[in-house]
Amino acid sequence: MKISFIVFISALFFGCNGLKSIKSVFSELSPYKKYILSLQKADLIKTPMAKAWLLAGEKIFSDSVVVSAPFAESGYFEASHPDARSYRFNVKDGQVITILGNIKTIDSARVFLDLFVWKDDQWKTLAYADSALKLTYEFNRDYECVVRLQPELLINAYYVVNISITPVLINPVSGASNKSIGSFYCAARDGGRRSHEGVDIFAKKGTPVVAPTDGYISRVGNNFLGGKVIWMKDNKRGHAYYFAHLDSQMVQTGMRVKQGHVLGLVGNTGNAKKTPAHLHFGIYQSGSKDPLHYIHTVDEGLKTLPIDTGFHHKPFKVKMKKIKLMSGPSDNLILKRYLERGTYLTVIAQSHDWYRVLLPDLNEGFIQKKQVVPLVKVAARNLNEVTVLLSETRPDAIPVAILDKDTSVDILASFQNYDFVQTESGKAGWLYN
Repeated sequence: MKISFIVFISALFFGCNGLKSIKSVFSELSPYKKYILSLQKADLIKTPMAKAWLLAGEKIFSDSVVVSAPFAESGYFEASHPDARSYRFNVKDGQVITILGNIKTIDSARVFLDLFVWKDDQWKTLAYADSALKLTYEFNRDYECVVRLQPELLINAYYVVNISITPVLINPVSGASNKSIGSFYCAARDGGRRSHEGVDIFAKKGTPVVAPTDGYISRVGNNFLGGKVIWMKDNKRGHAYYFAHLDSQMVQTGMRVKQGHVLGLVGNTGNAKKTPAHLHFGIYQSGSKDPLHYIHTVDEGLKTLPIDTGFHHKPFKVKMKKIKLMSGPSDNLILKRYLERGTYLTVIAQSHDWYRVLLPDLNEGFIQKKQVVPLVKVAARNLNEVTVLLSETRPDAIPVAILDKDTSVDILASFQNYDFVQTESGKAGWLYN
């Protein structure tokens, strides 16, 4: 990552037009990349702590947890363990993502919030948060996204992150809900000879039809299929909106309208004379687009979690015979693996009734809070020989202590082929079992 990033910076400085000003390049970088440059300038980029920080920032692309909006999580970053939190989710054309971060740390500390999308077979930075850790982005196509939250080096930080999704437009039928949408985009029409280029929103005849956003009326007229129709232009997005089967039209061509302005009334004119009253709503931009997610509302957001300053990296263990480690805080998401009773894990964040946990092999996932208990002694073990107490669950881990033969230790938890133990003197670490 370090080499590729330096090559990336060099490519910005030098191009076919010669040297590009360092000032202009620097102003184009995200705060995260500016911070990496500051580490390079201070000759800190090769330190073990900086390398661990960089790797944590990269790891989010290969081991992101999966969430669905609305989502809220509170957690803690520990200065001695460089880490990053990640959130993977899908967005649809016509949706707006809003991410809010709330951080409690020392005043001058920086925390970075970046949004990435999978595009052209790679993860690309799409946007990053402002100084208040707020990020809002409007999507005009479907994407798989990853959000990264990461503080600078050597910072203890408590955080809350909220992710919500809203539609770009308001529903053009006054008082309508998702349940009012009864016929969808691309449904067959006329025995399959054509497809439906919009959605039908059902309502009582005479219900107001309103402007879904600001724009101007480009045409008011009549046609065989749509009956009484209105065309509206949205210059901000390059869209044309089509409203059909109206009972009456209440605007004129050339009129500028604000979101919510009444355009007409729901009816069943045109080829809808034998159907219940409804509005046919279409979106066009070099062809038709599916309007569904432009007006489809998502469930209201979860209640914002308070920052819990008593929350730290706390070790727990599984109390049940076998539990599921999920990719996100739901039983409906991807199952990552099963965890056996007594498995050691560290709680690093929480999302309502779910814990985000870190396993000794550095894999993350979600479990239900009720499935774990704090570490307590489950058995005693007497050592038959001089044994190295390890800091991690691998043979080449840094030793914590050398334990003499016949030393008695308390077994508190386990992971794979290792026991997490504590000596009478209070030293804790891992022993191969």
